[in-house]
Amino acid sequence: MIGETLPASCRLSTLAAQVYGFPAYMVLVGVIPIVNAFFYSSRAGIGWLLLPFTFPYVLVRLGIALWRSDPPNRRRLRRFATLSIPGYVALTAPLSWAATYSINSWLGTSVHWTQFWAMMLLPLSLLGLLFK
Repeated sequence: MIGETLPASCRLSTLAAQVYGFPAYMVLVGVIPIVNAFFYSSRAGIGWLLLPFTFPYVLVRLGIALWRSDPPNRRRLRRFATLSIPGYVALTAPLSWAATYSINSWLGTSVHWTQFWAMMLLPLSLLGLLFK
């Protein structure tokens, strides 16, 4: 038991790649100058349509992982979720700044980084509008 390795489905590195791969891809596409011109163009770029689904995707993937996990692994996965979600929120702020800096420099738009960040955290940002 002590020397056993966990199956691939229970490894936190695999889970992190599955859960946070899509949001990482969306930010990475925003940072790369030529790619962001097509993906985040000011006229109907597909990135603007997919960006609001990043945080719900994270929540759904974490929920699926918790639902499918064995009872002994659920505590570890809950701890992973409670630590990684605030980390996601904190890490996406500077990455949103970098993405909007690149988008604005390349396309000449004036998107503020907090708008990009709010779109990445869409359900939470809508709650902020309710209590404003």
